[in-house]
Amino acid sequence: MESLLRWSIQNSSSSDSAPSDRPPVRREDLNPEIIDMILGKPDSELMKEDVAAAIDSSKSEDERIAALDHLEMLIEQIDNANNLEKLKLWDPLHSLLTSQVSTEIKVQVLWVIGTAVQNNPAAQDAALQYLAFNPLATLLSFLTPSPESTTQARSKAIYTLSGLLKHNAPAVKLLSSPETNGWQKLKDALQDPNIAVRRKTIFLLGTLLLPTSPVPQPQQQPLLLGNAPANPNTTVSAGATFHEGPGLSVHTPDTRPASAGGSNEPIHDNSHAAYLRDASRSKTYTFALEAFERTGILDAVVSSIISPVPYGDDGENTEADHDYEEKAVRVLYTYSVTCHGPLSPSQKETLKTWTDAQKTQSGGAEQLAERWNLAITELTELTSKL
Repeated sequence: MESLLRWSIQNSSSSDSAPSDRPPVRREDLNPEIIDMILGKPDSELMKEDVAAAIDSSKSEDERIAALDHLEMLIEQIDNANNLEKLKLWDPLHSLLTSQVSTEIKVQVLWVIGTAVQNNPAAQDAALQYLAFNPLATLLSFLTPSPESTTQARSKAIYTLSGLLKHNAPAVKLLSSPETNGWQKLKDALQDPNIAVRRKTIFLLGTLLLPTSPVPQPQQQPLLLGNAPANPNTTVSAGATFHEGPGLSVHTPDTRPASAGGSNEPIHDNSHAAYLRDASRSKTYTFALEAFERTGILDAVVSSIISPVPYGDDGENTEADHDYEEKAVRVLYTYSVTCHGPLSPSQKETLKTWTDAQKTQSGGAEQLAERWNLAITELTELTSKL
């Protein structure tokens, strides 16, 4: 031990222990590729590489699909999904949906977009605004059966539309535009040859119809002294909110912007800040309720359970699908009970006759409620509307 200490003293200088003013020497032998292999590339770089590979026509189809599959895995993380806009990747992704590539690649792109926008208002807005494209019209075009729009493509298109439309009233409003004709496309999808596509479509319609807060029941307008209504049958709009204020009637619809959490706290910029800036953003039911009546979707839903269209490659399945039926009945419950939507006399008569027959076939009200996954009180509420 003493000899080792003596050797270290003899072979050291005073400058070894003194602080040096010289700048650190840059290591020239560090290879960035080696560092990337050790630490891994940032997700943003990986995302750009994936999209570059996906749009590269010189690569094989398997390589392009694998790149999109890896991209979908990355954007499951919400920050990466929001980075699609910052990295300017929405445009090349959309170009794959409208270019001459295989259906398998388009299906994978639909999966990527659907994952990116799911429960993510920031990505939903970005997806609707990139360039001059009309993404809704492109996505809805996949719902029409054709050699290019396979069952897998139609099913994945519903997945993407669900992510884009859920809790996104501005997007749902665009379904009514003539260029999009979205409600008609969704209505037609209720008769898709594939029953899985029908199930996903009816579930999506039910989700858009579901209110985020209790819907006021239409009431007869009270008679005000000296101001009798010209039409005694006038009812209050379902969207009316009863409140008081200067120059406001108690039945004036509340169009005032909602405050963030009822306080003056600042709204921080994050993925869900859109809901705080505009509380009505998630209220899709108002547009859906109007579309159900105007476009005949309600009639289509009723018809789809009363006289279901055969499904299968050759239409060999003629029996009603219980899963679809359950979802469709839930839609009728949401429409008529939760949203207080009106039913025509013919719709009431048709539904009542059918419901009574199903009750007899099931062996009673309790068995029918269980079959439709309803509480007995919900079945009672539904039948009371008929």
